[in-house]
Amino acid sequence: MIQYDVDVLVIGGGPGGFAAGVAAARRGLRTLLVENLTSLGGLMTNGFVTGPAGMIEGICKELLDRLNKQGYLYDTPHTPAVDPERCKFEMETMLLQSGCRLLYGVHAVDVVMDGNNIESVVCYTKGGRMEIKARYFIDATGDADIAAASGVPYEVGNAEYMGLNLAHTMGVRMSNVNMKKYREAMAAWREDNSGYPDNLSLAGQLMDEAVKNGDLPYPIFPGGLIYQVPGTPDEDADITFNVAHSYYNRNTSVEDLSRQIVEQHQQNQWLEAAYRKYVPGFENCRISGLASMPGIRDSRRIVGEYVLKDTDIAAATKFEDSIAKFPELYDTHHPTSGYWGFRHHIHSKEPIPGAINITEPCDKAMHPFCPPEEGSYSVYQNPANYCEVPYRVIVPLKVDNLFVVGRCVSAQFHAMAAVRIITICMSTGQAAGIAADLCIQKGITPRELDGRLVRAEMIKDGVPLDKAPDGYWAHLAEAAKDDLDKHEFVRLRGDFVGVRLPNGKITLRFGDIKKSEDEKKE
Repeated sequence: MIQYDVDVLVIGGGPGGFAAGVAAARRGLRTLLVENLTSLGGLMTNGFVTGPAGMIEGICKELLDRLNKQGYLYDTPHTPAVDPERCKFEMETMLLQSGCRLLYGVHAVDVVMDGNNIESVVCYTKGGRMEIKARYFIDATGDADIAAASGVPYEVGNAEYMGLNLAHTMGVRMSNVNMKKYREAMAAWREDNSGYPDNLSLAGQLMDEAVKNGDLPYPIFPGGLIYQVPGTPDEDADITFNVAHSYYNRNTSVEDLSRQIVEQHQQNQWLEAAYRKYVPGFENCRISGLASMPGIRDSRRIVGEYVLKDTDIAAATKFEDSIAKFPELYDTHHPTSGYWGFRHHIHSKEPIPGAINITEPCDKAMHPFCPPEEGSYSVYQNPANYCEVPYRVIVPLKVDNLFVVGRCVSAQFHAMAAVRIITICMSTGQAAGIAADLCIQKGITPRELDGRLVRAEMIKDGVPLDKAPDGYWAHLAEAAKDDLDKHEFVRLRGDFVGVRLPNGKITLRFGDIKKSEDEKKE
């Protein structure tokens, strides 16, 4: 049997595990990261979700800055896109430069407990059984595998959707796409504005036509993530393409996961043909790469020292032990509906101050099992504000030497939107690496550690947790502040909030409101 004994063991090399390994090793801890694949980055690289959404701060910003300097970042104000293959190389380089030991092809399958402490993690490799001892463990598996094995309580799904998980996406890489032509067609469609509120994008509208004409068997998703791979020419680009979706998912079932993967293999082939026929710029597109891991959005969510609440996002809750800022919207990829695609609201008996509260009724397909209470409000996050993520969500109950980072930290079902995106995964990982060092210094458990100290260390390391979001987010907030009290809000397909302008048109983005009204005055 192979054995290791380290200060910190990180299990999983996705965005959260990568950041945790870098942070812990940079503080001088003997750190080992194990990953069952053969490259780092998780969904950001191996899943072709190449655009990190949210606040880009800390280790995440350092990584993107390094890629940008080398020409491997498509730098935009919101969700800049990485070259997935070059990002794998750069993450590996950063991790090793930090002093973190790295082992690929390691499958963590069990734990050995000593009371409330994990004594070791049991793994299997090509060389046989491996047992890794550590003082502190960081579960970055994405599914809370180590937490579950060690007895940490967890939840899957929620009551409203009968325990189902979010819709799952399988990314592909496409080549020979004329992104110049595609962007011009999208801009013209937005300018025309006749697509709202039934569609959110030209591609979504055209895929509805494909379904109507028999070129797609059913509605798959009303939009999707399309990112140009940096360095590829606009008129003959490679893109990462995340449109295929599976519904009614049980993501801790290997049988159902296999069903979803095969289903989306088929969908991507259908979408390739439909986009060629219908979407400007995609006439010569071809699938040139298939993601090596499925785009699972959720499975287990641990119960920690604090459970981030669905209402925390709408209420823009702030925390003294904040380790991340979340300025995005609810991002519940609908568990059952390929027509709605997203759900971006929660329900409340009373309006939540500062949030967007809509009284119009929901489509029944939005709530197939549990209709909202009569008279309740549909509550949306206000883009003029942001919520924070506290340290306590990465500290699980019952186990005393474990941190959990990434999409499976302690949060309610809809609040998971605030923790599962790439930037927040990296922030929770960075916080865990720092917290492990502080716990070793003080000889205490993660739950005994004051999270304000972790926050202070992150600020000292250059993470601006004490400042409001800037750049794109400041612009969006300013536009929202100017117009939130002046317009009627409507629900668009995909459950985005639209704004009805005085001229009767509906616009999707707050930043468009001022522009539209100025144009009207002219």
